[in-house]
Amino acid sequence: MRILSCLIIILIAVGATYSQSPHGSNLKIDCSDCHASTSWEKIPDHIKFDHNTQTSFVLTGQHATVDCKSCHKSLIFSEAKSSCNSCHQDVHKHSLGPDCERCHTPKTWIINDIVKLHQNGRFPLVGAHLSADCSSCHSEYGNLYFPPLNTSCFSCHSKQYYATTSPNHVQSNISTDCSSCHSVTSFAWTAQNFDHSFFPLVGGHKIQNCFSCHKQGNNFNGLSSDCYSCHKQDFISAKNPDHVQAKFSTSCTDCHNIMGFIPSTFNHSTTGFVLTGAHTSVACASCHTSGYTNTPSDCYSCHSKDFAATTDPNHVTQGFPHDCSQCHSTSNWNDASFDHNTTGFPLTGAHTSVACSSCHASGYTNTSTDCYSCHSQTYAAATTPADHAAAGLPHTCQDCHNTTSWTVSSFNHANTGFVLTGAHVNLDCSSCHKGTVTGLTNDCYSCHSSDYTGATDPNHVSQGFPHDCTQCHSTSSWSDATFDHNTTGFPLTGAHAAVACSSCHSSGYTNTPSDCYSCHSKDFAATTDPNHVTQGFPHDCLQCHSTVNWSSATFDHSTTGFPLTGAHTSVSCSSCHTSGYTNTSPDCYSCHQSNYQAASNPSHTALALSTDCSSCHTTDPGWTNAKFPIHNNYYVITGAHSTLTCDNCHNGNYNAAPSTCYGCHTNDYNNTSNPPHKSAGYPTDCTQCHTQTAWTPSTFNHTNYFPLTGSHNVSCATCHITISNFAVFSCTASCHSQSSTDSHHSGVRNYVYSPTSCYGCHQTGSGD
Repeated sequence: MRILSCLIIILIAVGATYSQSPHGSNLKIDCSDCHASTSWEKIPDHIKFDHNTQTSFVLTGQHATVDCKSCHKSLIFSEAKSSCNSCHQDVHKHSLGPDCERCHTPKTWIINDIVKLHQNGRFPLVGAHLSADCSSCHSEYGNLYFPPLNTSCFSCHSKQYYATTSPNHVQSNISTDCSSCHSVTSFAWTAQNFDHSFFPLVGGHKIQNCFSCHKQGNNFNGLSSDCYSCHKQDFISAKNPDHVQAKFSTSCTDCHNIMGFIPSTFNHSTTGFVLTGAHTSVACASCHTSGYTNTPSDCYSCHSKDFAATTDPNHVTQGFPHDCSQCHSTSNWNDASFDHNTTGFPLTGAHTSVACSSCHASGYTNTSTDCYSCHSQTYAAATTPADHAAAGLPHTCQDCHNTTSWTVSSFNHANTGFVLTGAHVNLDCSSCHKGTVTGLTNDCYSCHSSDYTGATDPNHVSQGFPHDCTQCHSTSSWSDATFDHNTTGFPLTGAHAAVACSSCHSSGYTNTPSDCYSCHSKDFAATTDPNHVTQGFPHDCLQCHSTVNWSSATFDHSTTGFPLTGAHTSVSCSSCHTSGYTNTSPDCYSCHQSNYQAASNPSHTALALSTDCSSCHTTDPGWTNAKFPIHNNYYVITGAHSTLTCDNCHNGNYNAAPSTCYGCHTNDYNNTSNPPHKSAGYPTDCTQCHTQTAWTPSTFNHTNYFPLTGSHNVSCATCHITISNFAVFSCTASCHSQSSTDSHHSGVRNYVYSPTSCYGCHQTGSGD
């Protein structure tokens, strides 16, 4: 029996062993797709398994003909890797990276188009590089080793750089950036594209031989761009004209241009002296007698002999200025003219016909433009309308005279700042000027002081009238005096318009106060309805009284910043102004403190409600109908809450009402059985499922925890196996068995089967 039992155990073990696939659990095909029923080892020529469609590795090229074992070293086919370097040794010693398919194909290792491959790299092959042997640059080409190379030209062509002597690159300090002169697309090393833009080679400079300027063997740096540095000999050899003898400037560009050294031109305008008229046809040497530098540009320097020889008029004896251009032009020397307007003294009227020497008796320089300098004798002889000298008239003749006629004089008194109007127009000048025209003032009192002191209706002196006569008098008539009280800043209105001036101006007409109390202090003290003194009324009478009538007083409470509205409009003033009418507080609590303390529904004192009464009460319709309009500042009332009475939530306590749903709905939470909130450990944040509109039906957004999509759209009890506690859940209880999850996670590191293991990785519910 013991032997039989052992045989049975061995057979069971062997059967269990051979019932499992040797290819691993990932191969999900029927064995008959590849194996014959006669033998496991014999594979038929035609099998159902298609490597191209049933795997992610398509067999093309050489892969289609090789034996399976070449890649699948193990019967567990999933262990085979798809990367080239997992099967093929990297002969390039990792110099080209692990991606063999960048260069090779499954058909052959041979590369057909090296050039195209190179174009996709860091150094495209163009010009002479197209035909160059690979080993010229890749020194390890024979060993198939291609480490990264420097792509700069100098890294390969340094020998050519150092060996070049025409020009000598080292001595000339030429840049090692070969591309600045040589082209990579060229098939020859010779320079193709040197950028000479810093000194453009155009015109006469468009020469092919660099050494025409850069002497053989010299350093190519430091060559001057100045024309003279190269053309010095041309300058010295020039004889038409002789540049050296004539002291020409060595700035060749003044006359020559880059297109050709001859013919030359010179733009005289660039010197600041434009050649016009007769100057355009004279020989250069006529002016440039001492060379071409520092030649003066003033006329006299060339025409001093013409100046000295002129006798009509004699320029020397009459002291003519040396500025010839005032009278002469370059068109013709003899046809001289002089525009006197350019001197700042235009000749008008009688001045146009007098001889020049009449004014220029002492020459033509520094001649005064003042009338008196020529007409002093005329001034001294004048006796009408007054002796000019005796009356002290000013020497500014133009105040009364003009150039048209000396005798027909006029004087515009408005120019003095004192316009003659009314009775002043017909007065004799001496009435005010008293034999002098200087030192006078334009105030009325200076002339009318006697009229001021003689006035008795009213008496100006005794009543202290100001000396500003214009406040009441005009130039039309002295006796018809008027006074516009509006100009004082205190317009006379109402009863003020009919009272005598002395009623207010009892102490004179200066510094009279403009406030009501200063005149009406007796009226203020005598008033008993109400008593202004005892009740502390302010002295600003305008708050209640007007100038129309003193007794008909009114008061606009809106001007105080506290408008009377509602019940306030009918209470007596003393109800609020118990301590007088100044510094009365506008705060409700200051008057309604007793109402605040007596309030019991709710008790303001017990609940420590705000003493800002206006937050709940209004002046209309009354104190008792209080509202609380700012409830939303503490707790927004919407939905079903808007129909509740205050006591539903506050229960008589308005100071400690909870602001959370759970605070009021604790019993609802505890008594809910579908599902049981308390035993299931539901959060006490009711807003996750409920709204203020209605407590039921409720909703729960499961997406915030675990999206219920696809096969997960099941009843709660499927995953929450303990209905009394929704915090307990299981992925494996009904859906994910251990056998299915273990096989699916073969090779997943740190995988451990447990009731909630799925959620640890698949928190979105996806199968990734």
